[in-house]
Amino acid sequence: MTTLDATIVPGAVIGRGSERAYRRLAPAPGEPHVTRDDLTGRRTGPLLSLLRFVHVTDYQLADIASPGRIDFVQRYAARRGWSRMVPAYRPQEIVSTHAFEAMARTVARLARDPGTPVRFVLTTGDNTDNAQRNELRQFLTLMHGGGSVDPTFGVSGSGDTAAIPSYTVSGDYYNPEPKSHDRYKQRYGFPDRPGLLASAAEPFPTRGFGVDWLACFGNHDCLAQGRAPVTPGFQGVLTGDRRPVAAPAALPRAPADAYLMDPAVLAGGPTMTIRPRADRRIIDKTEYIRAHLDSPGTPRGHGFGESDLAEGRTYYCYDEVPGVRVIVLDTTNPAGHVTGSIGRRQRDWLEQCLIEVHSSHRDAAGAEVRTGFQDRVVVLASHHGLGVLDNTTERPDEAAHPDADLPRVLGGEVEALLHRFGNVALWLAGHQHLNSVTPRRRSGGGGFWHVITSGLCEWPSQARMLELLVGTDVLVVRSTMIDHAAPLEPGAGLGLWDLASAHREVCANEPTRVGGPESAGTVRDRNVELLVPIRPALSATLRACGAGR
Repeated sequence: MTTLDATIVPGAVIGRGSERAYRRLAPAPGEPHVTRDDLTGRRTGPLLSLLRFVHVTDYQLADIASPGRIDFVQRYAARRGWSRMVPAYRPQEIVSTHAFEAMARTVARLARDPGTPVRFVLTTGDNTDNAQRNELRQFLTLMHGGGSVDPTFGVSGSGDTAAIPSYTVSGDYYNPEPKSHDRYKQRYGFPDRPGLLASAAEPFPTRGFGVDWLACFGNHDCLAQGRAPVTPGFQGVLTGDRRPVAAPAALPRAPADAYLMDPAVLAGGPTMTIRPRADRRIIDKTEYIRAHLDSPGTPRGHGFGESDLAEGRTYYCYDEVPGVRVIVLDTTNPAGHVTGSIGRRQRDWLEQCLIEVHSSHRDAAGAEVRTGFQDRVVVLASHHGLGVLDNTTERPDEAAHPDADLPRVLGGEVEALLHRFGNVALWLAGHQHLNSVTPRRRSGGGGFWHVITSGLCEWPSQARMLELLVGTDVLVVRSTMIDHAAPLEPGAGLGLWDLASAHREVCANEPTRVGGPESAGTVRDRNVELLVPIRPALSATLRACGAGR
């Protein structure tokens, strides 16, 4: 089911004397596309399709038995100083892998439809939860298909299931088995679903998206729990045989800052014995790039090349679509914290990438510069959007670190750079786990659209299809939200599609989701046609490219 045909909304409410009644989902008519001309573009002449692709983001694919997990921190969510450490646990995470596979199969079906061919899938980071090698391997298998994934990363077959909180009857976590009387059932009315945990633990085959896909680097893909640089001590915790199940007795006064300095700070409390795994270690950028270069599927490296491997560079250009340059940024700050920024070296690289696809642009003083290059339309992608490019964190020894790119460049400077280049049409991002579409106006007219897509790990658990269409003096960016094709309510068989359905329903009721109640956005953030005024010369170039497809 997609919003090409229908949409899914929270519907019927059931109550158990709970703090907030649990909501079932209900179908609704598909939303029409709303035209947005905030950038003063007016559609003229017939439209020619140039490119269609799909945006997915924020899997946060988690090894939920990992010793690096700090799910027990969720109980401190209401305490002063702890808000920057949550969410540390999501009640739907035991069935997240099934929802991700359901989305891949749904998009693959759309891509095969002659009426909606898809050129590629673009991810925008936080593909893993704790930057672990085993999480990345599982993510790659889900993307390209043809293998098998184990939602518990091998734990369910090793007798260590007590190390997974969802398998216990502890009152802090949602356990769908009838024997549990946890806080999610008592406070929020979450339902019993007998047999769900056992079904969710079964390995299943993956089919993948069936088209090219491009990668992007997020803070959860390089930092401990997306927050802190890894330390040798924390690597030892990850690959060891003890799984923390509660916080230390002496809690840090400033937990986010203490965790930033040493993510092992919360590993000193009660633990359970587990089977150690070497593949739980956090990998560095070189290993991340190498894993993409070695993975099946196309294009090779999924955006990364051999030169990126040699330099440890996690940003690149993708030029395989005539008339279009896709620029993928790395907005993570290796010094830590969850928001983003780019380094000066990356900023200078970005400027050169923009110059190469503009016949003319403005310099920093506002003067016109003619280049001799051919015009192409520019789509940018990153994990963090402009509104959260505010991370100036530096560690005392960072200047000597090979990943250092100092000083950090923030959102205002990046946006000012983009406004000097008239062919920039679209910036795609994730991180904030919500649907949002915002015009970024250029002084003197025009500008680009800043589009954030909700995370697959939380409500509304959607992807976004984007199509670029060109008219005589306007580019139209058509956005259509995609719901995966699982049924609204899980069936008794508890197969893959039923488990994906359970994931979406629990997502709709998760009390601590990052995007909050507004995470689905409004009708102006979902199915929209975004008008971007372009010069006639660029229009002619793009129409020639579209006609030659």
